[in-house]
Amino acid sequence: MAMNPMQRRARNSFLIGFLVALVIMALVVILLLYKIQGLNKDFEKLKALQKKVYVASDYIQSGTEVTLDSFKMDTVQTTVTADELITSDDFEYMDEKTGEIVLKYDSDGNPIQKKMMVKTNVPAGTIITKDMLEELNDQTTADQRIQEYNMILLPTLLTNGDYIDIRLQLPEGEDYIVVSKKKVIYTDETTIWIKMSEDEILTLGNAIVEAYTIVGSKLYATTYPEAGRQEAAQPTYAVSQAVMNLINTNPNVRTEAREGLWARYRDQEQVEQRNNHINKALEGFYDGMKESVEAGLQEEITKRQEGRTEYVESLEGTGSVGTN
Repeated sequence: MAMNPMQRRARNSFLIGFLVALVIMALVVILLLYKIQGLNKDFEKLKALQKKVYVASDYIQSGTEVTLDSFKMDTVQTTVTADELITSDDFEYMDEKTGEIVLKYDSDGNPIQKKMMVKTNVPAGTIITKDMLEELNDQTTADQRIQEYNMILLPTLLTNGDYIDIRLQLPEGEDYIVVSKKKVIYTDETTIWIKMSEDEILTLGNAIVEAYTIVGSKLYATTYPEAGRQEAAQPTYAVSQAVMNLINTNPNVRTEAREGLWARYRDQEQVEQRNNHINKALEGFYDGMKESVEAGLQEEITKRQEGRTEYVESLEGTGSVGTN
């Protein structure tokens, strides 16, 4: 049956519209496929960046000693390369010749890991890289002891694990580093516990007596803000001739420490510092020196006895303190 012109135009318009719709749909499908392909490529790129890495479990302060247990494994997207990331091998001892792991054990048969510390402040969740860590060469020597001091002026924000210099300041402003970069094992309101070698004990003891003697002087501690990155300061305090003689004859002072102290003591600037500043400051207080030192020592003893009493009372009932 023949179509009239109106029907023919309608059919042609429908076919043209249908073909246009097909073309548009085809273009949309092609565009979608292109987008999907691009998304797949981006996904593959992101997937390639995913790595299982060690991250900080909690905030870690610069200079803090860490073990592998200080971190946790997490899957993250990062461009950090594998050779920059830490592994468990970084905490193991290696044979320098063969490059193989050498297992070490303590007296109880437990495996020993390397002592490491972080060189900068590390927020929780931070990816840990090799350049953030440094091996600690903190070998305990035969002459080291944990010393308790309660006559040192402590920073308000001092906390356990901080590193400090202990300094002596004289009334006219002269300021000397007595011992440097000591780790605070524990601290309370007035007292610190630090590991000290025999020569450091004698040196600080000398400074304590002189701080007691010279009115207006103070013995105080300063902290290292980035202990992991900062080298220990060079001590500038010179001990008295009497204490130097004692150090020189003390069999408990290590040879290298004794030689270092003597070299420092013989340095012309150190001699001038001792004679022109410290000894000069002491001259005006020789008459009352005995009383000043006795008063300072008595205050120290009282504080220590009070601290000991509080500690023992806190252990009562635990069986930790023996009774006769």
